[in-house]
Amino acid sequence: MVYILPSDFGIPSIPYLIGILICAGTIAMVLWKYEIRIDEDLIVSLIPWMAFGASLRVVEVVGAGGDSRRIISFLLGNPTVYITTFVILGCVWSMILLFKKDQIAEKILTVSGLIGFGTTMVVLSREGWSNPAWSVAGLVVALVVSILVWEAIKRKSAEVPKVLGSTGLLVILGQTLDGISTAIGIDILNFREQTPISQMILDIGASLPTVNIIGVSWLFVCVKIVLAIALVFLFVDYTKEKPLYARILLIVMIAIGMGPGMHNLILYSVGG
Repeated sequence: MVYILPSDFGIPSIPYLIGILICAGTIAMVLWKYEIRIDEDLIVSLIPWMAFGASLRVVEVVGAGGDSRRIISFLLGNPTVYITTFVILGCVWSMILLFKKDQIAEKILTVSGLIGFGTTMVVLSREGWSNPAWSVAGLVVALVVSILVWEAIKRKSAEVPKVLGSTGLLVILGQTLDGISTAIGIDILNFREQTPISQMILDIGASLPTVNIIGVSWLFVCVKIVLAIALVFLFVDYTKEKPLYARILLIVMIAIGMGPGMHNLILYSVGG
């Protein structure tokens, strides 16, 4: 049997799960009812929230926060923590709509996301630092590679940046960050991959003759970058036809890459 779920995947007890899902569903309906505007600026303002969700998960993984963390531990598992983050984000977003602050929604979302992320990082910092240099290096390399890939895409097709704008770059960055952070963890810091499909790709890389030269993770990085390139090209027509639905899916695509990538880098900094 081939397993596709991460080894740390788990759901809370049924009463807690039902409560979380009801909250998330209610928030989603409220946001949908108000026909929220989703554009490039709004998508960018959600990046701090992705970092917040990733750091919340690390709080649970390393056991930071003492008794306070244990009280809400059922909200911080994988994947429950991402629903928790959405509920908190949705509450902030609902308040923006309630007080008719739509004009500055992006600023409020950015600042509140940064406050949440900063708070969790303060909690994590009390556990001590481990490999922050590798985390910074991973972020820098991912940024550089993503920009180079994006520039190559712009040279190939003027339509992609015209239609997707900075959202396309964020899709590239999310997948690249996940790939490079995984490579650092596997080849340098001796972490273990928890996602079976990713491990299958790593196993293929380990079987190649290049393993003693450039490690096992280079193939995984390449797969993630190629996947990101394919996604941005595939979403061009869909974004033109149904921009709202396309942007919602693009946010999901960004989060799928950015969340694990940020989680890895934060974990290396405090739990390596």
